[in-house]
Amino acid sequence: MIGAGGFIGSRLVTALEDAGHPVARFTREHPAVVDGRPAEGLRDAESVFFLATGLSPALAERRPELVSAEHSLFRRLMDAFAGEGRRPVLVFASSGGTVYAPDARPPYPESAPTGATTAYGRAKLLLERELLGRADAVQPVVVRLSNVYGPGQRIARGYGVLPHWLEAVVSGAPVRIFGDSSVVRDYVHVDDVVGGFLAVQRHVANGLRDRLPSVVNIGSGVPTSLEELLDIVTVTVGRQITVSREEGRSCDRKGNWLDASLAWRALGWRAEIDLKDGVRQCWDATLTAHGDSGP
Repeated sequence: MIGAGGFIGSRLVTALEDAGHPVARFTREHPAVVDGRPAEGLRDAESVFFLATGLSPALAERRPELVSAEHSLFRRLMDAFAGEGRRPVLVFASSGGTVYAPDARPPYPESAPTGATTAYGRAKLLLERELLGRADAVQPVVVRLSNVYGPGQRIARGYGVLPHWLEAVVSGAPVRIFGDSSVVRDYVHVDDVVGGFLAVQRHVANGLRDRLPSVVNIGSGVPTSLEELLDIVTVTVGRQITVSREEGRSCDRKGNWLDASLAWRALGWRAEIDLKDGVRQCWDATLTAHGDSGP
């Protein structure tokens, strides 16, 4: 697991171990490549999950050197696997919310044209192409995630609207809405996302890796506008919310959502957690973090 300490990665590690799969963990402090070779614990892996990223949409816009550094890290990893000759399944977490061409009509299937309009989307596409072009070194599986949310999600600038909103509510600050509140997103719970990765691992463990798609969407398939999300949050928190409506940002995309039907056909996976239930989990976690029992 590369990126074992992250929001998704830490949960996936726990889920894999609970399912009986041994997991080697790699982070910035414990790199996956040492002296040009996969680190111990990675060399014999049948499957590798790459969830390591230090980028957010806002950071990708402001810090192009971070995009270059991430690409260099990924290339070193591909080169290291090529030298081993084992060709493990490498599962890369990409961004279904940013890589598809904005002039295509949603919901986006995997066959929809790509055409990222943000630095973050272009960075993800660059890594996708790097991976898909290295089938000599690994068996590539690109997992295009929609807008992942869930309890414990860290607040990062320009990333994750729900934790920003809930933190604002519990702190008595205004909820900020950037741009058009009618644009839609595809919100998928982190536990459902982990379930999608587990479905890939089951195929590997059961000798069905030849049935894995090279690109697959993982999303709820349900379009939800910011205004609808605000209504859900308002009902969930049970208190008056002050809203600050502000200009849109360059890193924001117009509405999009994913067609996740291939995930069901190929992996037997579909999202199960309703957004209202997920928002309630996030609110309870926010209250707990602040030592508050709610209204």
